[in-house]
Amino acid sequence: MITTRQEIEQAIAALSLGGKTLFIHSAIKSFGQLEGGPDTLLDPLIAAGCTVIMPSFTYDPLCSPPAGAPAMADTAYGGHRGEWLLPPTRPYDYRANEIEPSMGAIPRALLNKPGRVRSQHPINSFVGIGPLAESILAQQTLQHVYGLYDNQPQAWVLTMGVSLTSVTPIHYGEQQAGRKLFQRWAQQVNPSTGEVDTNLVAIGSCSNGFDKLQPYVQPIARELKVGASDWTLYPLQPLITRCKRAIQQQQAITHCSDVNCLRCQDAIASATR
Repeated sequence: MITTRQEIEQAIAALSLGGKTLFIHSAIKSFGQLEGGPDTLLDPLIAAGCTVIMPSFTYDPLCSPPAGAPAMADTAYGGHRGEWLLPPTRPYDYRANEIEPSMGAIPRALLNKPGRVRSQHPINSFVGIGPLAESILAQQTLQHVYGLYDNQPQAWVLTMGVSLTSVTPIHYGEQQAGRKLFQRWAQQVNPSTGEVDTNLVAIGSCSNGFDKLQPYVQPIARELKVGASDWTLYPLQPLITRCKRAIQQQQAITHCSDVNCLRCQDAIASATR
């Protein structure tokens, strides 16, 4: 099946997306064949005055803890579970367009758009375009990794052919439910000096069990078939709040199918420490 630009434009109108801030999580394969490629999706959103934000994660900057750094127990990283030993690192530079391949073709295309902006988190960066993109992404810091979701009462989460396992704001719901974020070391190019810095940064946990939250967020979901792709639109703040409450009531609800998953075990346990 081919998904056309006309179908994209009709979806933008049907969901009243014009001018909205959209945190988008997508899979290009969900469109079947997207006529014209990712620009067939991105250009109508930009033309409609949307602020479009997508994850643009990079894992190559991950590095082993520097000499003398304290062990970090119970964060699926180190301490009594043993330190990670990582291969040589490629430092992150927010001005470059490197992206983890698993992020997909649509965020990669947005990253290469003229005028795009990108946050400076070396592992969990986001890329955006549109009127509010720069101010939103400036709210993310190395430790407040989900700061871009703060004070966004009019923002929306839009999934395109992906499930809740791809929805990053749920990690913020985890944090608000009392879970502690994991800590990682990463290298990045200092934009002021050009030197490579090694920084301690916060990241989220395993998301493979997030689909278990579907019954809690379904009442606020609006669904639409766009070509071959299933779109779901959620208001950002109610989505985070509903996930937070569900996790507070049952911390183990998000545990993935791997009973031995260290990230799930340590994320859940962190809420009681």
